Amino acid sequence: MTEVDKMARIGIIAALNCELEMFLEDFGAKETEYSGIFKGEYSGHEIYLTLCGVGKVNAAVCAQRMFDLTKVEAVINSGVAGGISKNLGICDLAISDKLTYHDFYPLDILEKYAPGTSVFNADKTLVKLAKDAAEALISSGEKFKYEVGTIVSGDMFVEDDAYNAKLHEKFGAVCTEMEGAAIAHAAILNKVPFVVIRAISDNADSKADMTFEQMAAIAAKRACFIVKEMLSNY
Repeated sequence: MTEVDKMARIGIIAALNCELEMFLEDFGAKETEYSGIFKGEYSGHEIYLTLCGVGKVNAAVCAQRMFDLTKVEAVINSGVAGGISKNLGICDLAISDKLTYHDFYPLDILEKYAPGTSVFNADKTLVKLAKDAAEALISSGEKFKYEVGTIVSGDMFVEDDAYNAKLHEKFGAVCTEMEGAAIAHAAILNKVPFVVIRAISDNADSKADMTFEQMAAIAAKRACFIVKEMLSNY
């Protein structure tokens, strides 16, 4: 699927309450018969929303549950991340064109066995919608930068300068977080188009823990704005 039709079923997955709560309010979402899955409406679309919690297993299980129960036609993972690219500052935006794991070794084992790939490519149409949304908000006066590139995921909160540099050197990563690649992995297996939208909450360095606590909610709001602008243009 490369185009998302009007009146589409769209899934939104977030890891943290601060990443999800704005969507729930803005979309008038109510809990469905499936515990933890909410349904709302926005711009003529049915929107299904859920909180996956932190980490790859939580994310993959949550994504599979959403796919099985709601039959969404596309999924967006929205939230915050630690910045890797020197072009991105706090509250700037990272848009995935592909995702992979930074803590899976050896990574190429995923190439030899199912799913046959260690890199999960985001849907080109969704990526374009995210870029167009970012450009539209910048044109309207919002002051931020964005970058499209590789997002890496792992079961660790990166707060180390040397490891940050390693992620840049090895993967060319724009940011790092803990769920996106697992959601992308599940989406690929289920043939569901996806994109990951992450606002930078910290620099994944020695000051990351303090910065994250201060900035996560503000950064999550930026990601929410982008997703809403995307949905308005489906």
